[in-house]
Amino acid sequence: MPYIKANDGRRESLQKGDTALNAGELNYQIFYYVKHNLAIKNNVLYTQIKTYVDNFLGYNPNYQRYNDMTGCLVRCSKEIVRRLSVAIPAQILLNVMESYDGKIADYEDDKIAQNGDVK
Repeated sequence: MPYIKANDGRRESLQKGDTALNAGELNYQIFYYVKHNLAIKNNVLYTQIKTYVDNFLGYNPNYQRYNDMTGCLVRCSKEIVRRLSVAIPAQILLNVMESYDGKIADYEDDKIAQNGDVK
């Protein structure tokens, strides 16, 4: 679990919903949100986490962003189970990750067309 320094204002910015600049910040932002909103409905958790991810990915996501997002959601889901002892929010993170499978597949197909497939 990445830790964001407490003295530079980034924690507060992420807690208020500013766009995460890297996978560590996205992990922090999602974990913080889940930790402080366990009582809200699952569809609200899903929607907010998806918003954080969409903001992180930006308008033209690349391989690195997709990979960082995937790793972040997997690791963050494991930390939610380990530290908060709850499974449903962790499963929501995996559901968010899987919701991008089609976009990632389309991205991969475009890159295969542009650069050729693995030989």
